[in-house]
This record gives sequence, C-alpha cells and structure tokens, in this order.
Amino acid sequence: MPSSCRFSFVITVAVVLATFCSQVDSFSGSGTVGCCHNIGSRSALRPSSICRTLFPLPIHRKIDGNNRLQSSKDSSDNNNKNSEEDEISKLIGRRSQIKRKKKEAEPEAQVPLEPVVDLDLDKLPEFKTERPVRRAKQDGDENSPSDEGSSKDKDNKSKIDVPIIDFKADFEDENEFHITNRLGVTTNCWGDTRRNFVASGKLTKRMLKEGKFVPGDLQLAHNKLLAAGITLLETSPAYGKMSKNIQLSAEHIVKRCIEESPKELPESVIVESLGTSAWLKLTPSRVVQSLYDSVELLGTSSVELFQVPKSFLYPTSLLVSALAAAIESGYCNHVGVQGVTSRPALAKICNQLEAREMSLTSNAFEFSLTNPRAIAMFDVCKELNVIPLVLNPLDNGLASGVYTAANPSGGQTSLTSKDNKFSFKQLEKLQPLHSIQESIAERVKTRIRRDMRQMQDRYKPRYGPPPKINTDITTTQVAINYVIAKGGVPLVEVNSPKDAEEVIGSLGWTLTEEEVDRLDTAAALCKL
Repeated sequence: MPSSCRFSFVITVAVVLATFCSQVDSFSGSGTVGCCHNIGSRSALRPSSICRTLFPLPIHRKIDGNNRLQSSKDSSDNNNKNSEEDEISKLIGRRSQIKRKKKEAEPEAQVPLEPVVDLDLDKLPEFKTERPVRRAKQDGDENSPSDEGSSKDKDNKSKIDVPIIDFKADFEDENEFHITNRLGVTTNCWGDTRRNFVASGKLTKRMLKEGKFVPGDLQLAHNKLLAAGITLLETSPAYGKMSKNIQLSAEHIVKRCIEESPKELPESVIVESLGTSAWLKLTPSRVVQSLYDSVELLGTSSVELFQVPKSFLYPTSLLVSALAAAIESGYCNHVGVQGVTSRPALAKICNQLEAREMSLTSNAFEFSLTNPRAIAMFDVCKELNVIPLVLNPLDNGLASGVYTAANPSGGQTSLTSKDNKFSFKQLEKLQPLHSIQESIAERVKTRIRRDMRQMQDRYKPRYGPPPKINTDITTTQVAINYVIAKGGVPLVEVNSPKDAEEVIGSLGWTLTEEEVDRLDTAAALCKL
C-alpha cells in the first residue's frame, strides 16, 4: 500500500476512534481530564484514556499579578483559599452584626438627674470662719445634753494616770503652808516678747535653739509639772503686760493652762505678786483692787498666797496695812513679802502682823550658787517661821553650769561670740565652780543608780507605786538642789516642755552635806 494511502487510513481510523470514544464517555458519564497513572485499573482501559494518552490536552496556565505563569492546579488552590477566606470573613461579619444588634438592643442606663434647687442668695446664712473660744467645763455641765452624746468618747480619751509623789512630805515646814516637793516655777517670761515669747506661728530650728517658745509649749510644760507633783506657780500682772491686749499676758496664759489641764492632775497653787502699777500708789484699797482684778482674770475665787514687794520709799506700817487688807478681803489665804534681805526689817513686819493676829507666810528674795549674798536669810526665815521663796535660783543661767569658759554659747552653735549671753571673762572666773558642779553631777548619778531600789522600797508602802527618779543628773539640777539644800523653795523659769523635764529631774534626790560644802568652797574660790 502506498505511503499516502497508509497516512489517510491512519487518520481515518483515528477519527473513528475519537468519535467512538466520545460516545462511550458520554454514555459512561466519565469526564476526568488528565493522564492515566494506574494502567491496571478499569479506567485505564477506557478508550478515552487511551486517546488522551496518545493525544494529551494542552496545560492551561494563568498569569498572576507579577506577570508570572501559574498552573491550573495553583489557580485552583488559590480559588479554594479565597473561598475559605470569604467564608471566614462572612462569619466575622455576621458576628460583628450580632454584637452590634445586642448593643443596640440593650437599654441605656439612665443617669439620675440632680434636683434643681432655686437658691436665694439674699437669704443664705452667714458662714462664720472664726475659731471657737474654748471654755473650761464646769461642774454643772457634766449632765448637759451635749455631754450625753459624747460619753463614749470620754471613755476612749487617754488619761494621765501618774501617781503624785511628794518627796518632801516629811519636811518640817516653817508654817502651815506646805509646798509640795519644796519646788515651784515662775511665769516672769510668759507673754514677754523681749524674753523669747512668740505669740503665734511655727518655730524654726534656729528659733528653738535661741530659746523661743509659744503658748502651746507652756500648756505642755504646765501639765508635765502637775503630773510630777510641782504645783506651785508664781505670776503677776506685770509679767507679759505688753501682750495683755491680745489676752496673752502671763495671767491670761495661766488661766488657760488651768482650764485646759486634765482633771486627773492636781490643782495649781497660785502665788500672786503685786503689779508695778499698784505699787506706785501703795494704799490698802489699791492693793486689794489689784488682787481682785487678778483673781477675776484668773477665774478663781481666791489665790493661795499674795506677795507685796518691800520698798524703802514706803514705811513698814503702810506695807503691813496693805497685807492685812488683802487677808481681810478674802481673796487670798496667805500673805508674803518680796525683797526683804535683812533680819530687822523682816522681824518688824512679822511683829506688826502678829499684833493684828495675822502671820507672815513667805519672803521672796534672790539667791543662787553664783549669787550667795542673801545666804543668811535662810536662817532668819527659819527662825521667824517664814518660808524663803528664792527668785532667780539659776542667776539667769550663769549658775546652771551650761555656759562655761569652754562652752560660752551653751551649745547654741547658731550664735556668734558677740551674741553670747555671758562674756568670757565672767565664765573664766567661774571655772572652779563649774568643774565641781560637773563632778558632783557624776557622783550623784552613780549614787542614785546604786540606791534606787532602796528608795523605791522606802516610798512604796506609804505613797503607792514607786516613783520614777531621774538618773541622768545635770549641772542645772545640781544648782536647783543646792538651793533646796540651803532651805529655800526655788522658783525656776520654765518656758518649754524641755525646761519642765529639767526641773522634774531635780526631784527624788538631794545633795549630801559634803557635796554642799564642796560647792560653797568652790563659790568662795571664785570670790562671789
């Protein structure tokens, strides 16, 4: 058979087979595209598979966004991924729609509206910003309605429960007027702005070092003294007179301290001294009027002791008449004098009062370790049964032992050499005395620590719980006890809680005769 015939024959057979295969495929429902990979299977024997094997179909490719060709298989995978992403996005969209519908369905919380008040500014009450005046509670105020509501608060308040110890209870007094612990304080600096008093405000560290103090310090100091058994308080209308207009004179502050002191503490024993204005016109009526004014200002019915200063300008008879008028007025229980430093003058006053069936209770004069000129008056007062009240027992700080030649400023580093209280020449002269004071302070400290248990056992059965005795003895306390050892009652300046603690530290111990003699010898060496 010629080649052209063979070629035409093959084409014809191929066309017939293709037609036959298409009919068979349509009949069997098979539409699989691709080559047969498993020849042993039934699908491999199908004519369509044989035909597709002989005549494979061309592979369709697509062009992606980067001008790269993708096979039909890759395009189908991408379509599946896109369809899955579409399904996920649909679900997310439905979920957000559901949430949005829930939010819309929830009712909004209604905010309560504030009531509108129509204020009439013309009828509003006046608001007072003034500080209320504190008033001491009276005995009749305990059952008041305001106190009934605060009865529980009273029980919760802290109370000062300190036993009052009188270390001089067995002391043989000069007369019927007994002074607890033979120690007192004076208020000659209270209200005096020239003597470190500050009416109001907060004190800086520098001001504290300079010895400044405010009324609140005096209240705390007063309570400490009463709790320790120091009840004698000396005051005068002349103390802090410059602050009288603002009610901060010494007498005003004493009144406030008495009113605001806790009820658990003992009462203060007031010693009132005659003011300067009354002394300029020394008549019995003038003296009684001054005493009455002081009693009214202090808010008490009377004072325990009233003192009148002695002056050479007025005769003794006039002074005695003024003292007698003060006792007859009923505004004082006892009377005394100030500044009598000779035995004849004091004896004359005592004799004239005895003629009126009265007695002289006290005599106040200056004395200290560095100012011993009136030392003979202790024996005179004891002989005449008069209590010697000692003014300025620390000699303005010179006898305290705080200011020495080695420490002229007294530890106040803020002061310069020009601002020192005492000159170096004064302090250098007192070196023997200051050294003896320091040695005696150490000696007393050792003795008290050794004998403390015996002292507590001696006081416990008679006075209750044992007292707390100071064991950190200072030179200032030695100077105070020196005056007590001589028989006097020192009236010490107390202007702060620190000063009060210093005075309280003088209680519970005494100087021996040997120690007093050593101090007298040292003072004699200084030619005082």
